[in-house]
Amino acid sequence: MNKRIVENILRLLEVANQKDWKPWELQTELRKLEENVIAVGDDLSFTIRLDGEVYVDEKALLDCGARRTRIHPFKKAYRFQKGFIAVEGRFIRVSRDFEPEELMRILLCLR
Repeated sequence: MNKRIVENILRLLEVANQKDWKPWELQTELRKLEENVIAVGDDLSFTIRLDGEVYVDEKALLDCGARRTRIHPFKKAYRFQKGFIAVEGRFIRVSRDFEPEELMRILLCLR
């Protein structure tokens, strides 16, 4: 995944963890930073639309401690000790429970 996208997602994670948001408040705040934020879930995870398809290096994710899981409507979802990511086409959903360093390692497994 390109460096600019990783930096943007890490910045969104930082904002998501600044305080105890209501989902609609967080969505408004994240959209100020990144217009491609399309949704914020009740758990305050956020979904971003990227410019191109996201490809997952599943072996690398599993080596990072991922476990496959299901998160509707995403076809590929992975749970970690803290947090989860889900990928479908050009969309990625990110839990706000990650530490920034861990999330950066995980995002580098995506292309």
